[in-house]
Amino acid sequence: MTFLRALLGMSGIISYILRRVLASIPVLFMIVLVSFLMIRAIPGGPFVASGQRAQTAEVIAAMQKYYGLDRPLLLNLPGSSPDWQILHYVDEPISERVEVVSLKPEMREAIQQLADNIRTTSASPNNARPSDQAAQRITFYAEQGVTRAEMPALLDDLRMLIGENTDGEIANAIDAYKGTDFAKLPVTPTIRTTTRSVLYSDLFQSQFGNYLFNLLRLDFGPSLGVTNRGRLVGDIIASKLPISMALGVMAVFTAIITGVPLGVMAAVNHNRPADHIAMFFAVVGRAVPNIVIGPVLIIVFAVQLKLFPVVNPYAWIAGPQANPGTYFSAAFLPVVTLAMGMAAGIARLTRASLLQVLNQDYIRTARAKGLTERTVIYGHGLRNSLIPVVTILGPLLAAVLTGTFVVELVFAIPGLGDTFVTSVTTRDYNLLVGVTVLYSVFLVGANILVDVLYTWLDPRIQFRS
Repeated sequence: MTFLRALLGMSGIISYILRRVLASIPVLFMIVLVSFLMIRAIPGGPFVASGQRAQTAEVIAAMQKYYGLDRPLLLNLPGSSPDWQILHYVDEPISERVEVVSLKPEMREAIQQLADNIRTTSASPNNARPSDQAAQRITFYAEQGVTRAEMPALLDDLRMLIGENTDGEIANAIDAYKGTDFAKLPVTPTIRTTTRSVLYSDLFQSQFGNYLFNLLRLDFGPSLGVTNRGRLVGDIIASKLPISMALGVMAVFTAIITGVPLGVMAAVNHNRPADHIAMFFAVVGRAVPNIVIGPVLIIVFAVQLKLFPVVNPYAWIAGPQANPGTYFSAAFLPVVTLAMGMAAGIARLTRASLLQVLNQDYIRTARAKGLTERTVIYGHGLRNSLIPVVTILGPLLAAVLTGTFVVELVFAIPGLGDTFVTSVTTRDYNLLVGVTVLYSVFLVGANILVDVLYTWLDPRIQFRS
């Protein structure tokens, strides 16, 4: 019976989570729509600049056409084009920033000569050879460059073609890289452009329609800002988000283990010196902004006492796996800065909630039974008093996971918060909407998690299947 009861309880929770997820879909759609329209209502644009960076009207129009900003904003109605049709495939260009290998002269000459021969003697589709795909890849490598990860495939393609072309230059080019560690090859940053066939609807051949269809494929599009132009927004988020998430998780954890005991101490010692001292620190932590706390901690603990580094952005990029000591020493001050305000709010909320719970009838009953004060407070009172605290953790956790601009700016942390604020000044439409959607997803997920935690904190709350 116990197993059956647990199974029914799990089915109720799963059903509740699925209902919440389905109910959040129209909410997320409205967030995407409103964010998309409001961001594009900002005066100026990603290609409009002043001073020495100012572009001519012709250049701005060409860039808007290249990135699809010349299309209708919401709908592309019939009659706008003689070739209008409901559905069709479009070759969509994709620009990405990569690091291509600086090839040795013999390899560069070999693939360039092969690419020239392939262009002049390309087989027709009816007479396609098995090596045609390898030939197409070699042509692409000759035009766009080859990355370290693509070097083994390049050598395999050359070996495949060596039977058809007995020129010794190919064999010499392959031998030049025999036993080479591809991870140590010198590289040069560049931008490669490829194409992919995407099914489109002419009715939705608009800016919002294309963005929404790409978003359903988890494609946030290319960045339009001057600093990251052409780089995929998904790649930017993937490189910045783990840094902000690590900072946020450590800060929230520090705030919980600091704020909850502080609030409990204040509630247990109500109107005593310990209560006043705890609330004094809570008020100070809540009132003083991060932009003041951060520099003060740097001056005291980094400059004067020299206990921690002032800033170390490379430690955040490398992560804790490279050097845990360096990583956590660089993370200590920003985590404390970010956690102080949150810990103060949690402490005040815990104190107020626990004071209310300690006056309930069941607490007096527990004391009348002869239970120790420690058991009464931590076993009966604290658990119910944490429900308001858990409620605020949902939006709090979503906010810190997507980056906090002030702390990242003060401590030179290359996270998502700084990137998001920079994208506002550069009118980077795609990056702004992408981070907004990401924050919304985190917020919805955190609120669902909070509702599930209610059942653990208060057994009276149950999810019926």
